[in-house]
Amino acid sequence: MPIYKGLISKSEYIAAFNFNKVITKVMMVNTLNMPKKGFCVDWSRLIDNRLETFLQTGILVLDEVFDQQDVLSLQKESGFIDYKVATLAHGERQQSIRGDRIRWIDEDCPIGMDYLRSIMLLAKYFNQTLYAGIRRSEAHYACYPVGFGYQWHVDNPKGRDDRVISAVFYLNDDWQTTDGGEILVIDKTGKQQTLQPKANRLVIFDSNLKHQVNITHRYRFSIATWMRRDSHL
Repeated sequence: MPIYKGLISKSEYIAAFNFNKVITKVMMVNTLNMPKKGFCVDWSRLIDNRLETFLQTGILVLDEVFDQQDVLSLQKESGFIDYKVATLAHGERQQSIRGDRIRWIDEDCPIGMDYLRSIMLLAKYFNQTLYAGIRRSEAHYACYPVGFGYQWHVDNPKGRDDRVISAVFYLNDDWQTTDGGEILVIDKTGKQQTLQPKANRLVIFDSNLKHQVNITHRYRFSIATWMRRDSHL
């Protein structure tokens, strides 16, 4: 069921991505039915000269990561999947702590799978440069309704370290500072970094860093991603 038929109105969904502007650029190509050849990124070119900063702070912000056509494909797919209310690590639902709705990416999300394949090339880059020991990646689409966020947490449950590197890819067009929904991350130096959820931005950080999603004032779409050192169960 399309998300705008259950969670938000169709007009709110369209407004989240400013499809009118994007469609003008791509001439309304039906990207969901096209064979995928996109999501090609030269990760070395994007990161090499910033790798030392990533080592020092544990945070890396990349803008304009994918082609506009690929971003549009993700935006479209994010609206035609079933979302469920997210739970905490122990399976409890507490929307006062975590208010997002999620859909794990699998073979029924072909565009999301193309995104994940590109992320695995990013993981390969980190294995080659940082000896990170990443063996697999996972991701889910996330939608934060108006008035919700995610309180301070780390991505590894207590006593676990399977998640090595976390990343969030943002989908909303024309995000304004008044829209809220920023991600706050305490970096390795103890400094708090506040990052806007701009479309086509990938925020990468050490999975053991504490972070929070501020309450959003418009529907906020993203892909939460983890590069892991464990194998599939």
